Amino acid sequence: MGRQETIPIIATEKLHPSVNALWHLIEDNREVRLLFTQMLQQIPNGPLYDKNPTGGPQFRNWMGLLCAFNNQLTQGPVWLYDTPGQQGLTGFPFNALLNWSMSTPAGLLAFHRPDVNAHFHDILTAYGKFLSSPASVAVLNSSATGWLSPTALDALAKTDTSDDPRPQFHDLFVSNPLHPTYGFSSWDAFFTRRFRPGIRPLASPSDDGVIVNACESTPMALERGVKLHDEFWIKGQPYSLTDKELEQAMRFKGGTIYQGFLGALSYHRWHAPVSGVVEKVEKIQGTYFAGCPGLASREDLHDGEERELDPSAPDRSQRYLCQVGTRALVYIRAKERRLGTVVFVAVGMAEVSSCEVTVKEGDLVEKGEEIGMFHYGGSTHCLIFEPGVRLKFTDAVEEVDIKRRGHNLQVNGYLAEVVSN
Repeated sequence: MGRQETIPIIATEKLHPSVNALWHLIEDNREVRLLFTQMLQQIPNGPLYDKNPTGGPQFRNWMGLLCAFNNQLTQGPVWLYDTPGQQGLTGFPFNALLNWSMSTPAGLLAFHRPDVNAHFHDILTAYGKFLSSPASVAVLNSSATGWLSPTALDALAKTDTSDDPRPQFHDLFVSNPLHPTYGFSSWDAFFTRRFRPGIRPLASPSDDGVIVNACESTPMALERGVKLHDEFWIKGQPYSLTDKELEQAMRFKGGTIYQGFLGALSYHRWHAPVSGVVEKVEKIQGTYFAGCPGLASREDLHDGEERELDPSAPDRSQRYLCQVGTRALVYIRAKERRLGTVVFVAVGMAEVSSCEVTVKEGDLVEKGEEIGMFHYGGSTHCLIFEPGVRLKFTDAVEEVDIKRRGHNLQVNGYLAEVVSN
């Protein structure tokens, strides 16, 4: 039997309004209450699941879980990076609290519900306000659990460069190492830090046929000939154009999709992959903690022990999240006519509830120019190209293997080029 918990007795009026509202949804809606109860009960028993993947408590009742939500709303994410579970979820305290339940049958149902996601939106919006406030700098310190500790700064620098000897954090990013918080006014300011000028030079600035990497990210997938309504499953997850709610989706039927992943330690600003005119900007509210049905629980091995649940959910579901996650789309009519319109899709994962677009329809953008950013956590992105556009990608993309995560490709670096017919 699993560890027994004491069910908390709490005056709900003392909860943050956003948490209080979710509490009452669960209490008042029998179906939601059943799903939240079952998703925690369906987490397997045993030492592996007695704690969440970061080593924190694993709640087995929804009331304790929501109390933990409430407590987290006024605390920044601490630096935890000693174990694989911590490395996969560092900076994601809400994700860690929900991780195992995200892969259960009841969790998959609960986290696809619009009413539940509306409440998650409100909770994560409140959390985002705290992370953008001066109070959130408390975690920007040099202690063992601080993001300015030598270990943390070294890991952050290592993520963004392979140079040897490796530059220090303050060599790479606009910051002041003489200031107690390196000059960052909030956790979010630290998270959305900028590279120093010249750190990420633009590939082939005079060649509009060269596409540059829009995000500092690890290649995840490359698929050509994508269907309008994808009736097949690619390595367990579908790519469907209409599910992305693309305007004029017929234009992209048979096109190409490239996807890259941004970890929590990565640089999180987006840059234009091509020069051109912004045709349209879309923002789509979706799910926050939903995994791909049938995939989130794919068997894995952990220290020789079979693990049935995703230890860094929803990492295994990133392709699926392009269809259902909260996301922003930027359509760019490329200056290079052979490219047609290129669509950049930013997909927030877990607590990344804010995809901020900094350009608008009609803007002229130059290749490499900043067009937006993610806030508060790791994320994924796609580039979508029209059919008939022949592209040659860098070897790291053409040879991508979803089973083995590679290394980050530099933002503004060479990603692909258009090939004449």
